[in-house]
Amino acid sequence: MLDNHSLDPTPEVCERFRSRFADFHVIRHPMNIGANPNYLRAVELSRAPYTWVVADDDDLDFSDCEDVVSAIEEGEVDLISLGAPGREDWAPGRTSMSALLSSAARVFFVFTFMPNTIFRTELFDDDAISEGYALVPALYPHFAFFRKQVERDASVHVSAREIVVRRGRTVPGSELFWFSRWVRCCSTIEDPSLRRAAIYEVRATRGEWVRALMFSVLQEHLHFPERLWGELAGLAGVLRGRQLAALVLVVPVAVVPGSMLARLRTTLAG
Repeated sequence: MLDNHSLDPTPEVCERFRSRFADFHVIRHPMNIGANPNYLRAVELSRAPYTWVVADDDDLDFSDCEDVVSAIEEGEVDLISLGAPGREDWAPGRTSMSALLSSAARVFFVFTFMPNTIFRTELFDDDAISEGYALVPALYPHFAFFRKQVERDASVHVSAREIVVRRGRTVPGSELFWFSRWVRCCSTIEDPSLRRAAIYEVRATRGEWVRALMFSVLQEHLHFPERLWGELAGLAGVLRGRQLAALVLVVPVAVVPGSMLARLRTTLAG
């Protein structure tokens, strides 16, 4: 366990578990290094054949996980999906990244939910770690790793039932802040069609994607106007084609008077 310099009773709680689990180890950072670097440190320190980085703000249900245990014991798959928003229609059992993509599955959106995935540790190599640290400001330090797994068509086991249930999105910042960081991560995908599809994955349909973009710009204008144009410039620098055209279409929202914005926000929310 990595204790990211907790200010609560975490050290005392960990101490109570030492006698119960022989392989329970605790490393306490001398300072809080942030959630994303802490994730990468957990990966770097793992020596097990498979690694699962668990968050502390999601629900876990192990009442039916025999298929996952078998997949780990057999050691034949690269990734195991345990549960995430966006995989509701995925068929359980063995598959691959290419098969998931061909079925229009929201692959990047699902696998970048950190607790969703148990992965073969050796695949998270030095290059993925290095690129992960570079992506820390973009919120998804593991994005490079999963991009590489798509490129190599990694094998996947989809759990028979959802073992992890997300309680709510805990990504810091505003909607536009999160939206623009997702686009930045997706911009590292070389294949244009795959990059475009990955950017759209944050919403179930393209229509919802455009609506979410407009609503995010509207919210930023209302609550964080000092950051708005910087975020828009960042998006304009990486979006292409129809996605860039959609951004251009919603930019006028950034100069709409406040009274009109309030009415527009109510309409979009409905």
